[in-house]
Amino acid sequence: MAAIELAAPGAFLIWIGAAALTVGALSFVVATPLSVSLTLFAALSVVFALFGRRFYGGVEQAAGAAVLNDRARSLIGRAGVLETPIGLEPGRVRFDDTHWRARGPDLPSGARIKVTGVASDGATLLVEAA
Repeated sequence: MAAIELAAPGAFLIWIGAAALTVGALSFVVATPLSVSLTLFAALSVVFALFGRRFYGGVEQAAGAAVLNDRARSLIGRAGVLETPIGLEPGRVRFDDTHWRARGPDLPSGARIKVTGVASDGATLLVEAA
C-alpha cells in the first residue's frame, strides 16, 4: 500500500500500509490467528486513517487552495507602486512579471498602493493608498 501511495498520492493508502506493517510486525513477534490479524488490521486501518485525516487533512486548504489558480486574488494585501495615475481611467501597477489595471481613489503615478480586492472582471485590482 505504501508503494502504491507513491504512484497515486493522496495520503490515504499510506495509513493502510502502516496498519499492515504494524500487524505484520506484531504477527512476527506473537503468533496470532488469521481472524485476529484481519480484525486488528481493519481496526488499525480505520484508526490510522482517522489520525492522518485529523492531523494532515486540512494542510492543503490552509496553504491557500482557494487562490491557487486565481492570480488576482493572490495579490490581495500586497503593496506596490502605481506606474500610471488613477483618475478617470484605471491606473496600472506591476506585480512580478504582470501589469494589472488598478481602480481606486485618484492617485498620482509613483504612489504607494495596497491591493484590497479584485473587480468583478477578475483583471482589475481594487487598490487604496498605502
